[in-house]
Amino acid sequence: MAGTRRAGTLVADDDPQWLRFWDIYPRRVAKKEARKAWAQLHPDSATVEKMITALAWQSMQVQWLRDGGQYVPYPASWLRAERWEDEPSDVGQLQLSDKTAGTLAAAAAILQGQV
Repeated sequence: MAGTRRAGTLVADDDPQWLRFWDIYPRRVAKKEARKAWAQLHPDSATVEKMITALAWQSMQVQWLRDGGQYVPYPASWLRAERWEDEPSDVGQLQLSDKTAGTLAAAAAILQGQV
């Protein structure tokens, strides 16, 4: 669960948990608003893990991949709506070959610092 909400502050640009999120979020726009939303949430490490896991499957949704990612929510909107709590669905997911899925999983592990 997220920690205490803090109004009117920005998360430090070099905060390691913030950077984990920002580095993998597929649409890096409106960074200041995203930093505000992050500071308001003040997520703990377990919540950040849930976010990373959710982004892994959400980024494979056809809706997020369509039209060059035009329908990926702004990061601040995603954070404020607590979209990491969404439930995955097989409907609308891009179907990948085993080789491509393995490559993407390896890339995600590298981004998450697991390799």
